[in-house]
Amino acid sequence: MKKTFKMFSVFIAVILLIGLAGCGKSTGGSASGDSKKITLKLGHNQPTSSPFHAGAEKFAELVAEKSDGKVKVDVYHDSQLGDEGELAAGTKMGTVDISLVATGSVTQYYPRYSMFDLPFLFRDYDHVDKVLQGEVGEQLATEAEEQGGFKVMSYWESGFRHYLNSKHALKSPEDLEGLKIRTPEWPVLTSATETLGASAVPMPFSELYMAAQHGVVDGQEGPIFAIKSSKMYEVQDYMVLDGHTYTAMLLIMNPKKFDSLSKDVQEALIEASKEAGDYERELIRDNEKKDIKYLKEEGDLTIEENPDKAAWRKAVQPVYDKYSDEFGKDLIQQIMDTK
Repeated sequence: MKKTFKMFSVFIAVILLIGLAGCGKSTGGSASGDSKKITLKLGHNQPTSSPFHAGAEKFAELVAEKSDGKVKVDVYHDSQLGDEGELAAGTKMGTVDISLVATGSVTQYYPRYSMFDLPFLFRDYDHVDKVLQGEVGEQLATEAEEQGGFKVMSYWESGFRHYLNSKHALKSPEDLEGLKIRTPEWPVLTSATETLGASAVPMPFSELYMAAQHGVVDGQEGPIFAIKSSKMYEVQDYMVLDGHTYTAMLLIMNPKKFDSLSKDVQEALIEASKEAGDYERELIRDNEKKDIKYLKEEGDLTIEENPDKAAWRKAVQPVYDKYSDEFGKDLIQQIMDTK
């Protein structure tokens, strides 16, 4: 009898030890219990020298701080988790927790974000902020979650985009005629490029440098910081600061993942995303003049700095005629009228 009781006591003790050991383990992905460590994956497509990466690292730092160490964000750069299209798809499916992608990369899920790719829709950065951080930006973010299946935590920035090429100077819209220009796989931007007489060649950003180096494309278009950080000045010679399109970036999260987290963690993520977005936009804007100077002096780019913007706007008017009904003339006009 004593022997049986002793064996039973040992058995109970072992069970308790196993249970305690299990409780002490830190696992990712669960929000139940303060002892649980949550690890989230965040992906973007730019190098570590870019504002995207600096912003993502700031986000990770703020999340750790605001969650009292409960949440760790691992940042994957240079398309390690896929190019923008793959990141957007992965976030929607749940294989990627968070991604930083352009509005143009989510339009297959929520087409209305293509509206932001309309050429010369935004006048300047002040106009951008009033639209995206205001009623319109909030409305579209809500619709994107309801209709597109991804949660927009905050708006970040890529900036105003410009054309460049390896063939000749770009002094007017006509100078794009016949050039093979790489574009992201965004219908409105592709349409604008073709309206200007160029052949649009959609391809992932990660393939662009090699394509330009080997003459698969004659040129590209994109924001100043990306041209510098990806060293595109090594394979291009001429640029025009036409600012044909502004690209907003979205810090998006898988909705199911977000909803599975506790309220305090959700609040920490949203607060951190907005603060990190402010930081990232400031980096883009503060560095733009210095980056242009670098591209001219160190990158040896010939830059047309004061193009006739009216001529460029007139040249792309057919793009508005093509897409206005699809996106909603009233909303487009609301954006353009925002002061």
